[in-house]
Amino acid sequence: MTSSGVPEPAPGAGAGEARDETWMRREIAETPEVVARLLDEGRAEVAAAAAAIRGADPAWAMLVARGTSDHAAIHLRYLIETELGIPCGLAAPSVTTIYGAELRWRGGLVIAVSQSGRSPDLVAVVEAARAGGAITIAIANDTASPLVAAADYRIDCRAGQERAVAATKSYVAQLAAGAMLVAELASDKGLADALGRLPTTLDGSLAASLAAIDDNAPIVAEFAASERSIVVSRGYDHATALEIALKLKETGRLFAEGYSAADLSHGPIVLSGPEIPVLAIRPDGRMGPEVDVAIAAAARSGARPWVVGGAETEPGPRTIRLPIDVPDGLAGLAYILPGQLLAETVARRRGYDPDAPPGLQKVTLTR
Repeated sequence: MTSSGVPEPAPGAGAGEARDETWMRREIAETPEVVARLLDEGRAEVAAAAAAIRGADPAWAMLVARGTSDHAAIHLRYLIETELGIPCGLAAPSVTTIYGAELRWRGGLVIAVSQSGRSPDLVAVVEAARAGGAITIAIANDTASPLVAAADYRIDCRAGQERAVAATKSYVAQLAAGAMLVAELASDKGLADALGRLPTTLDGSLAASLAAIDDNAPIVAEFAASERSIVVSRGYDHATALEIALKLKETGRLFAEGYSAADLSHGPIVLSGPEIPVLAIRPDGRMGPEVDVAIAAAARSGARPWVVGGAETEPGPRTIRLPIDVPDGLAGLAYILPGQLLAETVARRRGYDPDAPPGLQKVTLTR
């Protein structure tokens, strides 16, 4: 470690290479390898969970998570509803842990998403759901955790140890685990076929993101100079916008807000202006034009939005185009990468250590 608390560069790397200055950046760089490992080694666990879901034929699904994992759960909700047609919602753990309500769990599916698997509220919800007759599944990065023990089935994220407090590679692994489960159950095998292309897409997107976001990049300067910022997208990538905003908060100590493009028009658009950086995640496909509406609205307010997109996004000096070769439901695994890198670089530009934000710890216990 250096005297400032930032890890020393990895062996063989020069001290001036930004990608080796923090654990957070190193862990972002591990993401394609993590996802490739999960796709290779996690198939049996996914198949077992999918078989149980298929046999139970649940009428509804409920997801339970906290923090970054909440955003992975939001992404999974979209996949479950669009690919499987099962109504899906997000649980409020305090209904069980604080208010003590007894819910009618029978006939449903409950999926908990967590990195550590150690938060008591998530464990309590899964225990109650399992006792009440629901099929329960834990997506976690620690197979020895109480959450995994509480659930009927597990999917190990296989992200390995994450030393930075801010979750990066484990978040993408959660997205991949959820996508694998849905692909196993979906009648349309397009999602399953695309999973095999995912590591290559992530490799290319990581390279494009690293080329666009370094210490001297204009996007970094703009976000680092402002105390407020907005991140916007919609659909599958609503989760991406929320997660990028959280990373800017955690590491750069910015009042960053993530919005659905639809919700932005219902009032929050007044927050945008010339001094407020806006980052739009503009997916290809049918949702792209809907995000374009939000981009145009922010521009009318005087903002100059930055745009992350794929092949359908117009190139320009304020655009980061990624080589997306997967369907919309998987593209968020790539779109998050420039956002994570932006947060890490902005934090350092503002003089903060993104690996160890004050007041935060890797495992947060709530009830």
